[in-house]
Amino acid sequence: MKRNLAFNKTILSVIILNVAQVAILIGIMVFQYLRDASVFITFNSETISYITIVLISFLNTFINIKDIHRLGQINSKNDILVQTLSQLEELNKTLRAQRHDFMNHLQVVYGLIELEEFNDTKDYIDKVYNDIQKVSRVMRTSNPAFNALLQAKVLAGEKRGIETRLNINSRFDKIKIPTWEFCRVIGNIIDNAIYVLQNTHGNKYIEINLHEDIKNYYFTIKDNGPGIPRDIIDKIFEAGFTTKDTKGEGMGLAITKEILLNYGGSINVRVDNGETIFEGQIPK
Repeated sequence: MKRNLAFNKTILSVIILNVAQVAILIGIMVFQYLRDASVFITFNSETISYITIVLISFLNTFINIKDIHRLGQINSKNDILVQTLSQLEELNKTLRAQRHDFMNHLQVVYGLIELEEFNDTKDYIDKVYNDIQKVSRVMRTSNPAFNALLQAKVLAGEKRGIETRLNINSRFDKIKIPTWEFCRVIGNIIDNAIYVLQNTHGNKYIEINLHEDIKNYYFTIKDNGPGIPRDIIDKIFEAGFTTKDTKGEGMGLAITKEILLNYGGSINVRVDNGETIFEGQIPK
């Protein structure tokens, strides 16, 4: 967070300096013109020098701003890659812990069977099976980083009393969106769902559906939160629009839509039977 803030301040400073540079040069030219208009009318060497300096300054400013934009994209990519690596590490720890516990579980089951405690054996196996399923169900795509993201979001939801239902019927193995950007798309939507659900009461759930056909990959993310009011539902993909008061910047869903559009995809949102439903598609 602090690194991002420092980076953004650096970008702002560079932009201000470049704009100030161009403004000063234009101001000098205007002052010179008002003092002696003939300098520009005669188009002599002095005039050419002024114009050359201004053009070079404009070109320099354009290149700097373009480089800043590219650096911003790289910085954003690096942040997401760091987050993804952290999620992969957590998923790896979970898998290693499961492998370590496997023999212990077998010994307990074997002991219960020897004691002919069959009901306890069944209960124990059911519990172990459910714990394993929590990890196994997110390992169905061909992308380890995306699997790690899903695992992290499932755990984040559980900590807030939110059930995550996963229906994965595609490996998403030929998706043309880079992994880090696709994780950003899905992560933004799930984070929003977690945010609106965490302060609600009763049964709370997020449902994530992934499937495909011959032409497209599809994802649907539902939640049973309070829903999106009709008067703002058309605005939620606009840059800067947020319902999180001072806690949000209003860029998450705008970035999500921009990424999908860049790769020929699309996204829409609707509210149906008390569920907020985000539906997206990405061409193969």
